[in-house]
Amino acid sequence: MSILRAMSPRGRLGSLAWFAVLASGLAGTAASCASGSDGASDARGQVFAGSSPDIVISQLYGGGGNSGAQFTNDFVELFNRGSSAVAIDGWSVQYASATGTSWAKANLAGTIPVGGYYLVQLAAGTGTGGSLPTPDATGTMNMSGTSGTVALVANQTLLACGGSAACLPNASIHDFVGYGTAVQFEGSGAAPTQSNSTAGFRAQHGCTDTNSNAADFTPAAPAPRTSRTATAPCSGGASDAGVADSATGSPDATTSGDGTPVRLPCTGSFGSAMSATYGRLDGILVSIVNLNGSSTCRGDNNHLHLQVQVNGGIEDIAVNTASTTGNPDVDFRTVNAPLAGAAWSAGWHTGAQLDYASTLGVSSGSFTEETPTQLPAIIDSLLANANHVSIFTTGFDATGGHLIHRQGGNHDGAIVINPLSSSPTYLLFHFTTQTF
Repeated sequence: MSILRAMSPRGRLGSLAWFAVLASGLAGTAASCASGSDGASDARGQVFAGSSPDIVISQLYGGGGNSGAQFTNDFVELFNRGSSAVAIDGWSVQYASATGTSWAKANLAGTIPVGGYYLVQLAAGTGTGGSLPTPDATGTMNMSGTSGTVALVANQTLLACGGSAACLPNASIHDFVGYGTAVQFEGSGAAPTQSNSTAGFRAQHGCTDTNSNAADFTPAAPAPRTSRTATAPCSGGASDAGVADSATGSPDATTSGDGTPVRLPCTGSFGSAMSATYGRLDGILVSIVNLNGSSTCRGDNNHLHLQVQVNGGIEDIAVNTASTTGNPDVDFRTVNAPLAGAAWSAGWHTGAQLDYASTLGVSSGSFTEETPTQLPAIIDSLLANANHVSIFTTGFDATGGHLIHRQGGNHDGAIVINPLSSSPTYLLFHFTTQTF
């Protein structure tokens, strides 16, 4: 007996063509969709869903509160990969077990902007773990840490399908992900099995939708993103990506870059543009050295190092991702505001000033506490499309700077992405003991 694999409603016209072909007894593939065999061990039909033009499930995690979990709660993260904002009032995220037919839901409300994320916090386990960032919606269903089925539904009526009863086509289902041993999924296979220490991530920070859960998702340490996370449009939009206009593969050090940012291998040879004082470094982000990265590139265990090209040299910016005294967590937030000081211009600019409260109008209570595991993943995600940057920092010598956090005295540290725009994004940090 042929069983239709879970398929998104975005391909429903293709599915009608598929059923017409099936009804006529013809073999092969309808022109508007693909079907085939899993191989010798599974001859059931497969259908590839059409890709979502906008809201997709970008990350899912079911290990919350289990042994070894990084977070106390399960969660589902949504992302807008489209070209316009989408209102999700009256929608729901629904969950069923890998082979189950009983669904539970979390109701949604609000609007997701282009390139925006939306976090749905679900049930907590009985073990320990860190708190999630402030969620945009909550639910009480308990996801499996290894295998299950998640649907994004454009209403709040519980689904009545699953197991051998195909959930799709269904015009109400906007996106659909089976993971682990789920029997329904998009494409030729389910997304990879998860664990208490791994979540499922849609590729390219949520932009990829090739109609195959197996191809689109990979496991990695959970890093939930919320509506507070800086937007990351998939194409066009406000992301300041950038490659050389000549497409030679060199970083674009002009003011007219576009496209995908160029990343270079990290280096241990640094320039001499900076000085041991406070200022603003304007340059091109060419490499990110993550925690415990190459010691040759100054990698260490509690800083993320940004390598910034400035007038031909590379400057090293050390960003604290953990406190070395007391509570190791760091409080974090983003804010959009005009670039403080003069317009972006490659170089080291002393005399710059930045104060979180007076310049940007934010207080310590508006930040979210992030663990040393969460914060590097959040920063990496936000910098994925960054090319031009402005960094408010205190130089430790001519080769680089540090203190990228609240300092006071108009000397606060910050990373600014898309500084050429009228409303760039500031990445702000303070330690848990600091109030302002």
